[in-house]
Amino acid sequence: MLGQLFVKECKQTVRSLIYWAIVLVLIFDFSSQLGDMSIKTKPEPGQEEYGTKPSDDPDLIMKSTLGNLMEEYVRESYTTYPIGFYKSVTLNQEDDQRIGEILKETTGIADREAAEKVMEEWYAAQESENMDKGDSEGSDGSGMAPVYLKPLEAEPAEGLTYERFGELMDEADDILGGGSDYSKESRNKSARIPMTYEEALEEYDHLIEDDRLTGGYARLFSDYMVIFLGILPVFLAVTRGLRDRRAMMQELIYTRKCSSFTIMASRYLSMVAMLTLPVLVLSLIPLSKCLGYAKSAGIAVDMLAFVKYVLGWQVPTIMAVTAVGMFFTELTDTAAAVLVQGAWWFMAVFGGIGDLGGGSYGWNLVPRHNSALNWQGYHDGFEKLLSNRILYTVIALVLVALTALVYTQKRKGRLQLRGKIFANRKNKSEV
Repeated sequence: MLGQLFVKECKQTVRSLIYWAIVLVLIFDFSSQLGDMSIKTKPEPGQEEYGTKPSDDPDLIMKSTLGNLMEEYVRESYTTYPIGFYKSVTLNQEDDQRIGEILKETTGIADREAAEKVMEEWYAAQESENMDKGDSEGSDGSGMAPVYLKPLEAEPAEGLTYERFGELMDEADDILGGGSDYSKESRNKSARIPMTYEEALEEYDHLIEDDRLTGGYARLFSDYMVIFLGILPVFLAVTRGLRDRRAMMQELIYTRKCSSFTIMASRYLSMVAMLTLPVLVLSLIPLSKCLGYAKSAGIAVDMLAFVKYVLGWQVPTIMAVTAVGMFFTELTDTAAAVLVQGAWWFMAVFGGIGDLGGGSYGWNLVPRHNSALNWQGYHDGFEKLLSNRILYTVIALVLVALTALVYTQKRKGRLQLRGKIFANRKNKSEV
């Protein structure tokens, strides 16, 4: 009976416009974030650069953060990620003046004109340095060397302490509405120093040997997809839960011989399966790119890596969000689950901004690892991540069981929300 109902529910889901809208959003998310995904190549001795790595040097952190503040102040536009998504902020006159005062106290630069002059001198000096390097034929064979411009760095004002710097950057972040490069989490990661060949090679070896290439890109795929999977399933669950009421079919369904658990379980499993299916299909695209590179480089890959990460990383989130949608919809006979899940999703995405590099998974509904690299961070945080995913799987199953219990009570004429909450009147199915 469960199998028959499961197939029937899957067919109902396929006919749902909300379901196809969710699929389109997932396709857009994938194509906009990973559509042009490139595979990291092996570093070679003698390269111009090997990338960068974070530095915890307070002096470098101040220079990097203040350089970024100066550049955005001159541009009069500030980049923020208040809930994990890009937002450009333009300040009013009062806030703009206060940012100028903060910049003056931290760097000694008096106004926007002076800041613009410092910027011009910085980049002119780097261009001159690159021209000197380009006297000989460049690496592309055109006679010109490639141009590498370092991010602007600003010298801190004399006497500026790291503590006072932190206070002023916190204030700047508040003015910008949060999620800026001046928050404590972001500025502590702002300073970067060049990697050596040995460090770059070690990072690449982790990707190839420990992650077998596909593991790293499966994590990156999971990172982008799990953001939207933290909210979209609730719309499908709410729509499905309210459909019977809109069609005036509840009284008929209540009289069926199937147990409440069988009905709710089939409904739940069908939604989880149908939501997982497009994610698995989309994962074939980055998998094919990894296989193409592996074939040319003679690398052995884990063919099932994307399946493992979809099932282990993303499905627990799908399960939890779908269960929230089912429970609150069945309990209230309204779309209240959208508000509940929306608030949870907002806090989860906002709270995970500082953990994009991976390794610090915590108990977040949407664990982040916005890199194909950092295998060591993933390895060190694996036990925490595993506990996280098990927790949300258990929460989901508990909510489904509670949904079945609520459904049972409604079939007995209780918990009806018509006129009075928790009315204990008999309905037509009992008569």
